[in-house]
Amino acid sequence: MKGVIVLGTAGSGKTTFTANFSKWLNENFLIKSCPVNLDPGASSLPYEPSYDIRDMISVEDLMRRENLGPNGAIVRAADLIVDRSDDIVRSLESLDCDTLIIDTPGQMEIFAFRPTGRALCERLSRGTRLLSIYLGDYDPKRDLEDLISSAFLAKILELKLGVKVIPVLNKSDLWGGRDFSDIWEAVLRGEMSVLEGRDGVYVDALQDLLKAISSFRSPIRVISISAKYSHGFGEVFDSLNEAWCACGDMT
Repeated sequence: MKGVIVLGTAGSGKTTFTANFSKWLNENFLIKSCPVNLDPGASSLPYEPSYDIRDMISVEDLMRRENLGPNGAIVRAADLIVDRSDDIVRSLESLDCDTLIIDTPGQMEIFAFRPTGRALCERLSRGTRLLSIYLGDYDPKRDLEDLISSAFLAKILELKLGVKVIPVLNKSDLWGGRDFSDIWEAVLRGEMSVLEGRDGVYVDALQDLLKAISSFRSPIRVISISAKYSHGFGEVFDSLNEAWCACGDMT
């Protein structure tokens, strides 16, 4: 079995990608993919999950039963997921499918910076060929600092989770026909040229971030997609296969 963990900050399109990419695989390649929900706080989903963590652990239930606020319930849910990680992984491995498409919590720090994500990835990777996709959300109107921070976060996740990360830039349908993947690729390569024309107290810090990002020896080809309209899914599929077979050049 293969597995794809979908990562990204809140609002980056993780759930939309999970829904539409799973459907796209089923329709175009007759690959039996299973969308998986690992967000215990999800209120609704645009797909029917083959496995839903809320059946075991629900933020809403924890708020009611343990008299917790929303944030406290999310943290509590993350701890419970670690405690039940063996049961969760066994359930995932028992699914009748070729590829798991795993939707992660909207509050990414719960999955990435607590033991939750690492525990699940370690256990799942024992019997599953596991990769991850990091969805970047680039808005040309936002500061370059946001993009650099997002790229740095993707590298931290690769280190923290121990799973190869494929960088994907989402929401290309909002770019007016332009492609900004080259900007993120330049950031991932640590090219100082992206800071040309900038000055101020933060430039030195941004230069240090770029150096740190470029020190990771990992794929730097960025794929532009629209998860909403399923654009670019072919390139995502090709990159996943290259990484799974370790026979392609992703640099």
